[in-house]
Amino acid sequence: MRDASDDFAGMSRLPLLHGVGASLRKAGMVNGGTPPACRALGPVLALMACGFAANGHAQAYPRKPITFVVPYGPGSGNDVIARILQRKVTDNWGQGVVVVNRPGATGSIALETTAAAPPDGHTIVIGSSSQIVNQHLSKVRYDFARDFVPVTLSGTSAYAVSVIKTFPANSLKELIALAKAHPGKMNYTGTIGSIAHFMGWLIQRDARIDIVMIPSKLAAEAETDVLAGRIEIWIATVSTSMRQVRAGKVKVLAVSGNQRSVEMPQVPTVTELGYPRANLVANYYIMAPVATPKPVIDTLNSEFVKALGDKEVRARLLAAGVDATSGTPQEAAIMLKNEVNQWEKIVRDSGIRLE
Repeated sequence: MRDASDDFAGMSRLPLLHGVGASLRKAGMVNGGTPPACRALGPVLALMACGFAANGHAQAYPRKPITFVVPYGPGSGNDVIARILQRKVTDNWGQGVVVVNRPGATGSIALETTAAAPPDGHTIVIGSSSQIVNQHLSKVRYDFARDFVPVTLSGTSAYAVSVIKTFPANSLKELIALAKAHPGKMNYTGTIGSIAHFMGWLIQRDARIDIVMIPSKLAAEAETDVLAGRIEIWIATVSTSMRQVRAGKVKVLAVSGNQRSVEMPQVPTVTELGYPRANLVANYYIMAPVATPKPVIDTLNSEFVKALGDKEVRARLLAAGVDATSGTPQEAAIMLKNEVNQWEKIVRDSGIRLE
């Protein structure tokens, strides 16, 4: 996200073997002790049977190509990020990474499949804020906090509040003034339960205006309705909005994020304009099944953070509307937990549900 472009330092890949002392510690030694089962074997056999076995995950991983699951079809935001990273990780690591699209049920099929996969690091998924929202909106069989362990945050996408070029408002303040002067007469659009839907709802609530949400089945339908003048307010990702900005058909009044957009530095953020709770973005997390061993997670983290630090990768992601953002598994876990809690409150307060 252009609003969260600061990169965290990536975790270095853990060495596979740190000598005899490290091997015994990994086998279960605590403060110089040795596990009872290993003590019975004697020091040499203990090292061979317990010390090296403890390093088995790190030494054997990966044993086969890694399946990188995408919850949506080709061309989606998750898919674009996955394919850009897949190429770079494969080149750097020399290890096969295969992107597999498993669309359906607003991403639920891919997440449920990954959660049920063996926790050995050979199946990972790129989940996003949209699936976190869906977890609270409808009945699903996955839970971000329960079923997954983050490898790293990979990127974020900001949103823009736009109107057609001829619309009389030239700022969010003017738009809100018009809405207050004409309650119930203006509208905005988005797919039901989408980030755009909730961003519009939060602006409406906090600005105390009455605008009508006109649902669209597809994001492309919303764009068409706005350009045709059937919808006044368009909320979409910055990258999607920029296509029509460059075409001279819409003007952006505000963007989400902690920083202004690189493409539109003159446009203020919703937080600057007094609506911090409407500061919603799409985050993209690379995750593995929850019981995946820490050395495997650390190895994956090292490879993906290395790829996300590459200038060409970052440029390609930025061109796709994604700000490359990486960090440690621990940092990603904290961010994910906070976001799950944030969306739980937003969905509960809104009363919006998908049946």
